[in-house]
Amino acid sequence: MSARISQRVAASVLALALSSVEATDIEWDGTSYLRLPVKHGSDTRLVMPEPFDDAWEHDEEISATLLDSYTLIIRPRTENVEQRLTLRGRNSGTLYLARVSSTLPFSPVVTVHAPSIGGISCQSGGRLSITAVLRAMMLGTVPPGFRIEKSSRVLVDEAPYRVVAEQLWQSFGQAGVIARITSTVPQRVVPVIPTNIQIHLPQLGALRAMAADDYELTPNQPSSRVYIVYGR
Repeated sequence: MSARISQRVAASVLALALSSVEATDIEWDGTSYLRLPVKHGSDTRLVMPEPFDDAWEHDEEISATLLDSYTLIIRPRTENVEQRLTLRGRNSGTLYLARVSSTLPFSPVVTVHAPSIGGISCQSGGRLSITAVLRAMMLGTVPPGFRIEKSSRVLVDEAPYRVVAEQLWQSFGQAGVIARITSTVPQRVVPVIPTNIQIHLPQLGALRAMAADDYELTPNQPSSRVYIVYGR
């Protein structure tokens, strides 16, 4: 009798544990980070609203495999993971910024819905969101209220990078810089890791985000365009 009770208790505990791990749906409006939970020894399946390209901040911590053009299987290689992931929609050009963390409540499936893909999202007060400013610069679409100035200012000149500004985008309380990043060691492959390239311009405000067309500089492609957003 006691064995049967123990089996029933074990089955009930297992059922409760399974029921607490549910799929997550995210209605993304372009104004916040996507929250992607991961757990060592488990897979997280990320389903995006359109085909995409992905760039990891620390790809050695993560095994990421495309199941199809919309779905990414994420498996952490370490117990503790805390990093950013940049996803760029191939159809709309939308830039999705994600926080991948082992501290978030785990969910095996995260499905992202973005009904306003292609539109420009604003924060409260009428300001563009950080992702909207990045997207506008990447597409070369100047939002209302922004003015553009040409620039040739050297922002970074320290191995393995040289970063030279090409354009300055400014609006009230927000600014963006489009620049060219070039490898100073063209015979090697150099990863472009935004967190390792801190370009502080206090006159433009605090550094909010940085993205690139290509996140790897190679002997065949030693430079890439980068996009930096500042805000007050």
